[in-house]
Amino acid sequence: MLYFPYFRGRQYDLLALKKIAEQRILPRNIIPIIEPVRDIRALPQTVAAFVNHDQPLVIIANPTVSDYALTQQKLYDWQPWRDNPNLIVGHILTPTTVPSPSVAGHQTLLIGRQYDELLAAQHAGILTDSTYLLVPPEARIRQLLQRPTISLFDHAWLPEHDRSYADIEDGFFSNDWELADLNHYQGFSDYTIGGGYYSEHGYPARAVTLHLTYFAGEQLRIHRFVSDDRSDFKHPKEKFFQAVAKLAEWLPQQPASVQTPAAQELAAYHTQHHFPGLGVVKRLSLEHHLQTMAAYFKVHYPLN
Repeated sequence: MLYFPYFRGRQYDLLALKKIAEQRILPRNIIPIIEPVRDIRALPQTVAAFVNHDQPLVIIANPTVSDYALTQQKLYDWQPWRDNPNLIVGHILTPTTVPSPSVAGHQTLLIGRQYDELLAAQHAGILTDSTYLLVPPEARIRQLLQRPTISLFDHAWLPEHDRSYADIEDGFFSNDWELADLNHYQGFSDYTIGGGYYSEHGYPARAVTLHLTYFAGEQLRIHRFVSDDRSDFKHPKEKFFQAVAKLAEWLPQQPASVQTPAAQELAAYHTQHHFPGLGVVKRLSLEHHLQTMAAYFKVHYPLN
């Protein structure tokens, strides 16, 4: 079983991945994907951390959700590591996608999000070259493709403007590994807790919400700790303390597997009464998710 957690290359996504690489906790069947969106120093630093610690990583060579691909002269490029065998070069299938020639000993990855594009690529004979093919988990796509694939699905819930995460504080997140077995996928991919929606500048929120995934039996669930104050867009520090107080009360009541180092670090801000900034909060939530998935895979899908 393979897991490809999908990240956009924002600052704190990359910092979370860099920390995880340095911890060396990911088994080799968990392979993060980075779609670069900004020309920032953290991108090559993160790639270097994975390569230097002998861990596989996917970089998307033709990102589609920002203007990063249009920047001709990159200040902080990942290309110096392109030939490293731990770096898997990926492409997003578009009408103009021209797959890179495969290099002996190097793995590649292709992402197809639309049935019509996959059908055209199938006719053109370009779906057989990539090592991994990520596609939506749709029956018609499974019927179309005559090769092993990875399912790609977005499990994150983004509330509409008149709702908040407080409406669903705890809920189901994923059991993609079971569906992968059932539908004969090689593995699965998702956008973790961040979701597939991308905005270049973000958006304001009335509440501060902390997201923690955790296993209840074989089911991955998500718990949301939401500030009580949701009346306006001000006072994020005070709202953070409201949310983290709920996390600090909830976490000690959970099994040891839920109390990851990242979750404990996050809860400690309650006793310290310290506001680290919402970027650090996001980083720790992502680290916790990867630590949780790594522990589950080591037990349920150990590598020989």
